[in-house]
Amino acid sequence: MDPDVEWHVTFRLPDIPPDVTVVHGHEAVRELWAAFRDAWETITVGIEEVLHDADDVIVARMRFQGRGAGSGIDVDRTLFYVLELREGKLVRIRPFDDLAEARRAADLEA
Repeated sequence: MDPDVEWHVTFRLPDIPPDVTVVHGHEAVRELWAAFRDAWETITVGIEEVLHDADDVIVARMRFQGRGAGSGIDVDRTLFYVLELREGKLVRIRPFDDLAEARRAADLEA
């Protein structure tokens, strides 16, 4: 990751203030992932398919499956991520609920 990576928050978490939608830098991403992991009793995150990989832009379909640590609620959610790279390092990652939205954000035809 680029030292100034821009990571857009995917899930609302109790330890993350509601007005925080983006974090910047390695340490902030580490803290975000620690809070994310603590919110789940079990969690699996996987890339189901890379839909676009060119020009330093990747669009991927990812699936999150887990059980809430406090609630016990099961979650099974598919999201589309746009990852932007520069010189082989991640500089920005953004989640979207549908592919068309992700493709528009990546400046790809719908």
